[in-house]
Amino acid sequence: MQPSSSIPAIVGLAVLGMLGLALWMLVGSTKGPQPPFLGAAGASPGQRSAHADALVIAGSGSNLPVTRALAAAYAAKGAAPPVVHGSVGSGGGMRALLDGATDIALVSRPLSSKERASDVVAIPYARAPVMVAVHSSVPEVAMDRRWLLEIFDGRRTTWSDGSPIVVLQRERGDSSHAAVAHVIPELAEIDEAAYQARRWRVIYDDIGMEDAIASTEGSVGLMGSGSLPADRPIRALEFEGVEPTLEALADGHYPLYKDLAFVTFPSPDERVADFLRFAFSAQGQAVIAAHGCAPIGELPGGS
Repeated sequence: MQPSSSIPAIVGLAVLGMLGLALWMLVGSTKGPQPPFLGAAGASPGQRSAHADALVIAGSGSNLPVTRALAAAYAAKGAAPPVVHGSVGSGGGMRALLDGATDIALVSRPLSSKERASDVVAIPYARAPVMVAVHSSVPEVAMDRRWLLEIFDGRRTTWSDGSPIVVLQRERGDSSHAAVAHVIPELAEIDEAAYQARRWRVIYDDIGMEDAIASTEGSVGLMGSGSLPADRPIRALEFEGVEPTLEALADGHYPLYKDLAFVTFPSPDERVADFLRFAFSAQGQAVIAAHGCAPIGELPGGS
């Protein structure tokens, strides 16, 4: 039989263990796992060595589908396959680039003033539609700005058939929400009120948003990474009478979009330059279009 004097110590250890587990779960759930290059000690700032083996790319999750497709097509030509990391956000991609951990940062928002002051060059390469995406169970086929604001504000709670609306929100600073707020300024205030009230479930990357919408009947959220998968129960609504097609995006009729860019150093090594040349080649532009984005921009210097 366990001596009674040891019971308080055992209970105390159990409580401490539970508190530690809860803290680990809280930190893990808010930030998610981080790739090694974002927290590695001893990373030297500045451009990666030109003798490093593989081209390393990281940044915004919105860029990943089209950038991974570009990387695969580039490797199919006989080049060394680039390493494209999972989403670390535009800011994470910039930190990794400036720390010398990656060769190219992927961003889906304008650079901050601090980032612009660094010795880097942003090269826009694709315009992605920001789609009002819903689960296939939703009866609506179109959305306008009034409905969008009422839904995210919590004033409209059901779809036209009476089924409940399930709102999925992205984290503060998300580029898709920022792009829509640029067109509909009221959304920024509504978003902030929702964050403070913890009104909606918050999703931290584009892949998570796709999974959440596809698995949740009645759900709606903003997505900005190009075309949606045809084999999942998720689709895009028209916005104010315009479908988010490649043609409507290219000619300016679809108003909700964001520009995706590569960020690197002004005089990149040949590995980086060769990948960028491919991205702006006819084959690279076709890959971008095939993923629901409009090719934009041009390679600096025309090289």
